[in-house]
Amino acid sequence: MRAIAQTALLALALLGGCRTESPEAQVRKAFETCRAAVEAGDAGAATAALDPAFRGPEGMDRATARLFLLGTLRQEKVSVTLLRSEVLVRRLEADQDVDLLITSRSGSLLTGEASRRSYHLRWRKEGAHWLLRELLPG
Repeated sequence: MRAIAQTALLALALLGGCRTESPEAQVRKAFETCRAAVEAGDAGAATAALDPAFRGPEGMDRATARLFLLGTLRQEKVSVTLLRSEVLVRRLEADQDVDLLITSRSGSLLTGEASRRSYHLRWRKEGAHWLLRELLPG
């Protein structure tokens, strides 16, 4: 009876290990969490995945990115549609290329700059989490 219980526990452990997300899926999930936070208007949650040494366009750092999102999301509720996402993981680093369609909550295209945007993201794994290290226009 003890051998059956041990076999069952081993089988459950192996099945649990099979459900572990691949590094690519983890990066996609981290991006999706940020995207959903932007749509929810939550700048704090959207910037939670930013590396302390984050660098964005025009020298933007983590604090500046948070202020930018706070101001932007106060003015306009937006939807972010992911059109393309390609992820390449190399051990504890990952590159992600995305194409996004950004629209106002009403569904109309945002005025001013083009609403379709492309970005190159560089991620770094810290413990169990992927942190966004760099965001560059694609």
